[in-house]
Amino acid sequence: MNFLEKNMRIKVVVDSSGRRSNISEYPMVALREAIVNALVHRDYSIYTEKSYIRVFKYKDRIEIESPGTLYGRNRIEQLGTDTMLEVRNSTIVQILENQKSILENRHSGIPTMKSEMLKNDLPEPEFINQRGSFKVIFYNGEGKSDTVEGKSDTVEGKSDTVHKYEFEILEYCKEARSKKEIMAYLNMNSSSYVSRKILIPLIQKGKLQYTNPNKNAKNQKYISMLEKLD
Repeated sequence: MNFLEKNMRIKVVVDSSGRRSNISEYPMVALREAIVNALVHRDYSIYTEKSYIRVFKYKDRIEIESPGTLYGRNRIEQLGTDTMLEVRNSTIVQILENQKSILENRHSGIPTMKSEMLKNDLPEPEFINQRGSFKVIFYNGEGKSDTVEGKSDTVEGKSDTVHKYEFEILEYCKEARSKKEIMAYLNMNSSSYVSRKILIPLIQKGKLQYTNPNKNAKNQKYISMLEKLD
């Protein structure tokens, strides 16, 4: 939280009576809930023991990424509801619930994030279940930007998500693939995120190509230009 507070922009608002108040760029309560969720629900297995929870602050958003996808049969649409089927770290959850100081009520974290953002006239957070990790994105309402404003204590921010997946997507798309196939391969649920952050940047770089000149074609597929580039 110190990293976020230190890199947070503050807006000064003066009301009609001349009283000044400071408004944080993002509601700290929402960010705290996201970080607590990341700590409580991340994968602590031997396969991720050298992985960290990563926090990136860009000009237009904050991304909090934790090791491990959604646990078991849980799905994005179940987040923050009592229909969540399984909990990865049930002992940690039980201990923190009993203490009441950090985790006050199970299933309350996601609704709190959403309500705090809406209360501040900001978009609801975006939740992305991707290959090997889970990400929460908070937008501040400014235009899209990949400029990193700060870095976490454990990892430097990267300017573009596409770098993380570029090689495996280009290898996978040596045979033409649909967006649905690519999403399944990456274990991602957000079609708009995959398009905006991965497919379109690769197409713009000339590394990926539409199979149909009409980019909005119903049966559109994507094919790698890797061999042609080589």
